[in-house]
Amino acid sequence: MTMLLKLPDIIGIFAFIQLIFLAVVAFNYKKGKQPSNRILAGFMVSNALLIGSFLASRSGWISHERNLLLYCFLHPSYLLLMPFMFLYLSSLCYEDFRFKKKYLLHFVPFIAMFLFLLVLYTIIGGAEKSNLDYQQLAGIDYWSYKILLHVQIASYLFASGCLLINYRKRLKDIYSSIEKIDLSWCNLLLAGIAAMWIIDILNWILFSFQVITVDERKYFLVSSLLINLSFTLAVVYMGLIRTEGFSGISMPVRYAGYLMKPEECEAIIKKLNELMKREKPHLLPSLTIEELSKRINVPVKKISQAINTYFNKNFFEYINSYRIETVKERMLDTDYKNHKLLSLAFDSGFNSKSVFNAAFKKHTGLTPKEFKRLQSSEQTGHK
Repeated sequence: MTMLLKLPDIIGIFAFIQLIFLAVVAFNYKKGKQPSNRILAGFMVSNALLIGSFLASRSGWISHERNLLLYCFLHPSYLLLMPFMFLYLSSLCYEDFRFKKKYLLHFVPFIAMFLFLLVLYTIIGGAEKSNLDYQQLAGIDYWSYKILLHVQIASYLFASGCLLINYRKRLKDIYSSIEKIDLSWCNLLLAGIAAMWIIDILNWILFSFQVITVDERKYFLVSSLLINLSFTLAVVYMGLIRTEGFSGISMPVRYAGYLMKPEECEAIIKKLNELMKREKPHLLPSLTIEELSKRINVPVKKISQAINTYFNKNFFEYINSYRIETVKERMLDTDYKNHKLLSLAFDSGFNSKSVFNAAFKKHTGLTPKEFKRLQSSEQTGHK
């Protein structure tokens, strides 16, 4: 008996092979954070199981009648994808990430669905024990799984977005330059999964209400598989290459209920201002709050609280305000008249054109070019 492969099957087989290969690469990759690489491998394997389940169900190789255990394991495999994704993002964000027993709770929906299917088809669906026919059992299976799946995906996408937002806020409390470590490429991971999810929802809803036929569903399937094929390649590359030199940040430790007195806050700010004027550490693109802590012998959390309280800024904004003032001073300095704006920005501690432009506009209300043009016109007017 021969099986005629259609386009979704061909793409699915290619994606499955690719995912297994990428999982092996990620698992054995020696650079970067090993826990992250292992979880990334788990993410790829769960994705491969998802596609494997899709291929097996289309071919009729597995069903609850032919191989119940395998069916109950593969059928809800989509429920493994989001927990692995969330744990992977968490492992990238925090340097002290270690896999803990409590993280197994993320896999409860998959385990619950596995057990539910076993109960559904062995006990409830027993020929002599139930009045439910095959279609009714399949309907219970289909709707319970789909509802659980889509609630889970929505919840994890929201939680992952919040995780990255909090991570980036925390970065600005620690680093003065964050362009290379803000994990912006992780947006691709979330966008890819969100796109697959939206396509799957549309496919599910339109087919359930008989808006599209079985044959028309293939267009949704092909689109979803192509997205999966594309973004997984990018994610593995970014996950292994872009995170080699960064181990994450420490878990956020806020001020632990400690309320700094005004005089203590002012004393720290005075030390900071003196250091900034004397040594100009803001000219170093790699400056961190820990370095300032060592220079003025004040704990990091106190410096962070003092900056936030006194200036209503985070460390990132505080340091960039000094960099912007340096750029403004050099715009007026004849020694720098032949320097381009971007050169002035880089010499003043910035290492990204986009960050420089955004910070300058926020600080002055003008773009760097507008500010320079205004200064030039004022100087001409005075003459």
